[in-house]
Amino acid sequence: MTDETKEKDCEHLEMPQSVPRGLLRHIIPRLLKSQNLTGTQIMQELHSLTDGEWNPSPGTIYPLLSSLEEEGTIQTVKTEGRMRTYSLTDLGRKQMTLFIKHRKQAVGHKTRLGPRLWERLLEPQERVRFHMHGMEYSIEALESVEDSLNTKDRQRLLNQLEEMKNRISTLMNRLKPGGT
Repeated sequence: MTDETKEKDCEHLEMPQSVPRGLLRHIIPRLLKSQNLTGTQIMQELHSLTDGEWNPSPGTIYPLLSSLEEEGTIQTVKTEGRMRTYSLTDLGRKQMTLFIKHRKQAVGHKTRLGPRLWERLLEPQERVRFHMHGMEYSIEALESVEDSLNTKDRQRLLNQLEEMKNRISTLMNRLKPGGT
């Protein structure tokens, strides 16, 4: 059996959607919070933010932009031919603030559901690689925001990392030959 045949036999086993359904509705206003963008620029931003791993199609982006515009979350600020440039409205800013304030725990929980279910399907050695990759990504993400944290948030992060360090040390000791 060739690699091409193997790949063809597995086409129906594509990876599940990694971005939780409905999250894009909240990502677009965040992207428009600091700058006006066209639909194409939004797709490029999403591609860039995910290191090329997510490329939502125009068939996903443009109907959602229309929906967000109809509900008053965003507005067209410039039209050149078929190209529209969008901005976040005052209503959109209020909605975004309320959503983040009241739903941040639920969002965090929902964004963990997909990976949690996926990792349950993996064999133990695959689960280790999956989680180590996640930890590496998390550390990179924390390093990228460390300079922008205020004193209180820096201390909170430091405390959480100290707790994790203790748990990691315990795990490392158990993994060592003769460990407890």
